[in-house]
This record gives sequence, C-alpha cells and structure tokens, in this order.
Amino acid sequence: MKNKTIQLLRKPSFGLPFLLLLLPLSLVAQEDTAGLGKVSILPQVRVRSHHERSFQKITSVEQNEVITADGLKGLACCNLGESFENSASVDVGYSDAVSGSKQIQLIGLTGIYSQMMLENIPFLRGIAAPYGLGYVPGQWLESISVSKGAGTVKNGYESITGTINLEYEKPHRGNRLTLNLYGNSDGKGELTAKTNFQLTDKLSTGLYLFGTHNFLRADHLPHDSHGGRDGYMDFPLQTQLNLVNRWYYEGDNGFRSISLINYIHEDRLGGNMDFTKQMRGNDTVYGFGGNTDRLHFFTKNGLPLSDKVSLGTQLSASHTNQESFYGLNEYASRETDLYANVLIDAELGAFSNVTGGASMRYSDIEEDLYSLPYLGAQAFCNDTLAWGTLTEVVPGVFGEYTLKLGTLFTTTVGMRYDYNSAFHRHLLTPRLHLRWEPIETFIIRASAGRGFRAANIVADNIGILASSRTIQVVGDIDIEESWNGGINFNKTFALGDDRKLRITADYYHTEFVSQLVADYDQDPNQVWFYNLEGRSFSDVVQLDVNMEPVRNFEITLAGKINNVKTTYHGQLMDKPFTSKWRALLVLTYHTAFERWRFDLTTQLNGPQRLPLNVSQHNGYSAPYVYMLGQVTRKFKHTEVYIGVENITNYTQHHPIAGYDQPFTPHFDASVVYAPLMGRLFYLGLRYNMR
Repeated sequence: MKNKTIQLLRKPSFGLPFLLLLLPLSLVAQEDTAGLGKVSILPQVRVRSHHERSFQKITSVEQNEVITADGLKGLACCNLGESFENSASVDVGYSDAVSGSKQIQLIGLTGIYSQMMLENIPFLRGIAAPYGLGYVPGQWLESISVSKGAGTVKNGYESITGTINLEYEKPHRGNRLTLNLYGNSDGKGELTAKTNFQLTDKLSTGLYLFGTHNFLRADHLPHDSHGGRDGYMDFPLQTQLNLVNRWYYEGDNGFRSISLINYIHEDRLGGNMDFTKQMRGNDTVYGFGGNTDRLHFFTKNGLPLSDKVSLGTQLSASHTNQESFYGLNEYASRETDLYANVLIDAELGAFSNVTGGASMRYSDIEEDLYSLPYLGAQAFCNDTLAWGTLTEVVPGVFGEYTLKLGTLFTTTVGMRYDYNSAFHRHLLTPRLHLRWEPIETFIIRASAGRGFRAANIVADNIGILASSRTIQVVGDIDIEESWNGGINFNKTFALGDDRKLRITADYYHTEFVSQLVADYDQDPNQVWFYNLEGRSFSDVVQLDVNMEPVRNFEITLAGKINNVKTTYHGQLMDKPFTSKWRALLVLTYHTAFERWRFDLTTQLNGPQRLPLNVSQHNGYSAPYVYMLGQVTRKFKHTEVYIGVENITNYTQHHPIAGYDQPFTPHFDASVVYAPLMGRLFYLGLRYNMR
C-alpha cells in the first residue's frame, strides 16, 4: 500500500458581492402594510395552554424527540451547539482547544454520521460541518427534531445514526418583531432581531438578523495544581453576521411555497493571549485565525394534483468558502452544493400510501493544506493528492410504502438507488420502520437500514490541525458504508390533572462495512488514515424518564451506556473521545402564567478513552459533573433571563500539551474531553411584539 502525506495549497477568494443578492429582498420593508393594523371592535379572548419543553411524536413511525422553542428558552441557546445541553440523546463537545469548533455525537458516533436537515432539506454537510453548529442562532429555531436510527429514503442515503431536523420560525405565524440581547461575563455580546410582514392574505416574508462579537480575551484554564494559566484564550474572539430572508406563499388551489436565502460571514481569532492578526506566520507565538463566507438558498413547493395525490419539489444551493490557519498550518476549503428532489405522494386507500421520486446532487469540494515545517517535525511533502478535490454527481430514485392500521400498527418500507460518480459505485439503500401499539399508550418501534457517506479527511477531523501531528494516508479512500438497527419502547402513564409520566427505553446498533479510520494511536507525532480492516461498531442503550410529579414542576432523568469500538492497526479498541456512559437530570419549575421560570440541568459524564499523546494523556479520562442553571422573569412583552454555565467550574487541566513549545513535536491541542470554559454568567433580554 502506498503511503502519502497531505499537501496544502493556497487560498481561494470569495466575492462579498454575493451580499448584493440580498438587497432586492430587503425592499419588503418598504411594502405598504395598510390594513395589517386594523382595530377590531369585537372582544378578544386569549386561550393559554401549557407548552411542553420537549415531547415524543407519538404517532410517528420513527422514534422522534422534539425540542420546542419553549424548551430552548431554558438555556442561553446562543446557537445550535448550545441547544442540546438538556438532551440525553445528543452529546456536544469541542474538536480542539483553540478554534472553538463544536461537534455532536448521536448514538455513540460523531455528528458526521447523522444527517443535519433544515426543514427537511439536507443542510450543513461537507466542509460546513466543522463550524456549522455555530451558524444556526438558537433564537431562530421553532423546534429541533431528533430521530434516531436509519431515516427515510426520501432524504437520501446519508442518515446513518439518525436525523436532526431544524425548523426556523415561519413568517406567516411569527411575531411582528422579536429582539434578543445577550451578554456574558467573558465579554461576549449578541443581538438577534426578527421581523415578519404579512404582505397580502397569501404572501408573507420575514427578515432575521443575528450578530455576535467577543470584546474580551479570557484565560481561565489551569495548567497545573498551583493555578498557573497556559496563556491561551479559552475561546477564540469571534465576530459573526448572519442574515436570513424567507418567504411563504399559500395559493387558493392548495399550492404552497417556502423559500429562504441565508448569508453568513464569520471571523475567528484565537491562540496565545498576545496573538494578533498581524502575527500570522510567526514561529514564536502560536495563533489561530479563520473566516467563513457562506451563501445558502432553498425553495420548497407543494401542489395537490387531486384529493389523494400531491406533488412536491425541493431545490437548494449553497456555496461555502473557509480559510484558516492553526499556527503554521494553513487550511483553505471551498464547496459548491446543488440539490434537487421531486416527490409524488399518493393515497392508495384508507390504510396505505406510497411516496416516490427522484433526486440529483452535485457537490464539489476543494481542500488545500499547506504547512511550514515545525522545528524538528516531519515536513509535508509537495505532491498533490487526488482526494484534495472531491466532485460528486449523485442521481437517485426512491420509493416508500406505508401501511397504517389506525393507531395499532404502522410500517414503512423504503428503497432507493443512487449512483455516486466520485466512487463509481451503485448504491442500494433499503430502510424499514415499524410502529406497534399493542395496548393504549404503550408503543414499540423498530428500524433498520443501510447508509453511505463520502468522508472528508481534514474537514471531518479538523482538530488535527491544532497539533504538530503529520497526516499519513494509506491507500485510496473508499465510500463509508454501514448498517443500523434499533428498537424503542415508550410507555405513558396518566398522573392526573393532565400530568404525565413517560418512560422511554431504546437500543441501537451500528455496524460499519467500510469506514475511514483516523488512527491517533500508532505514533504520537502522526495521525494515520486508512480504510477499515476489521470491525467497527457502536452499541448504545438509553433510558429516559419524564414526569410532572406536581403541577408546573417537570423532571427529566436519563442515562445511557455507549459501547463504541473500532479496529486500529489490527486491534479492536474503544473509540476515543466517547463517554462510556452518561447521565442527565433536568429540573424545571414555573409559577402561574409562567411569570417566573427556574431551570437546572446536571450532566454526569463518564470516562473517555484518550489516544496516545506526547504529554500527560494516556488511558481514560476521569468522570466529571457539568451543571448549568437559569432564572427567567416574564412580563407582558419582555422576558429577562439570567444564568450560569459550568456551575461547578470544572475544566480540563492541561488541554494544550506543549503549550510553551507550540512549534515543536510536543504541541497538541486536539485532545479535548472536558469543558474548556470555566464558570460563566450571562444576562439576556427578550422582547416580542405580536
């Protein structure tokens, strides 16, 4: 087999004139709103109801947990990466100790194996994934739906461990104006603004703005038992501008159309406390920097063809441009992604329906990597690698049949065929879902299916750039392939007075047929990438208990066990950075009319295997407790909230190995298994005009 070392080329440019595309859309602010403010002489009655923080979709054939906008208000929720703190199913961690990049895990595997969707359209894949959790402001979210296991074939073949679907606020039912101001004790400030216009009785639009900026450099991480600091920023300075314009149209004949255009610009600067942009390329002071420009558009259209047949189309396009440096490592990447999906749904009778369609995806990714040699470290060689550019053209067809016998039994059987031009592979993806309710409020679900994905060596493992490790690639990388199966039990008990007790238990198994293995254990100064030779699997068991023992007081208690293993250089080992177990306790209490609300979340995180490293790390990390709490006071149009994250102030000691020798083989900031930011206080204000 042939050994290769990565090469980095240099820098693309992204035209900011893409912003001009947004200007015509901003003209909606000048539309005549006459008639929208008419005063009614009739008395009005407002019906108040209790909104659940999260719930299970009882009638869904898939196991589907929904985190509502009301549930997200119990957290600071600055972005998507901070929206899963009170979810037992999704774990969130950092990829390294300098960039602030976050990553999720679902049923024991990193987020690259779960399909991220925006309103049921594929979203944040490829090179957008490393920083993508920060591209979704929490205040824009109407809900987050987490489905475990193999997803529907309608959305492609990339759902291996599950699907996370994001729903933004809809302009035709959103508030006229919403503002959110946020600031924390580390000098981070945020502004979120949303405004919606009902232009006609059929057409509405929304303009959303999000901006964030760090004003302070913070270094609180202890490096030794004497309280000494390592001199590196706990979190990079970050500036982000995020704009969305969306449209909703509903015609008389049942035609509906939803469109969205989103532009993001972000700058990050981190590393040593004394580092500035002008010091880029300096071989004495370590710095990190990066910027991203991303333009994303989608439109969804649906039309009933008859009482039993409907036609739907999905079109999306995105262009992402990223450029960053980690010390002397220079990394630049570009991606253009085009996606089209056509669906026809037909009822076959009282008990069944069928969905069929065709899709096409074009994805072009370029990754350029260049490194000045570390002192004493092996330099990257100069030969260009074929996998530095990945162009995929993937046409596909699919069909899905659903049989539903009332609430007793539902089954969905799906099959899709795709051809991937990059790997010259014919891909067949079967999926099966079952739902059975043998007795009332006791539901059994099962699922099984196959999944595929194309790996991106650097983007999928962005943390390695924050180290002195050289990258070794063995052989030609194949497409990843796996099978997933799981079973879920859900039982709901009535406690009286509309209070409930819900118990959910599930087990999921994922088995890889082929996988790109990132091996950090062979050599402390290298990371090896090669195709799987042996087994790679995950077994995850989880139990959730949700209850309201007394009115207005909700308790969520959950625990899970992860058994995730991969074969590294012939030896089956625990996968690094995956907790062996995790427990969660969420307490929520609110007073009458929710004038006061109190939220407390406690996580107990189990040990994680740590790879061979050049410094103190070896074996398994120690378990730790992570807590966060918030108090909210609600007024007529405003809400004031104050909270604290990491109440116990637990942080990882020496997260940056060789921090005082950043340009030697001893430097490694990629081994992160615990919080990087200490106790943090925040204050926020929400304003709503209905």
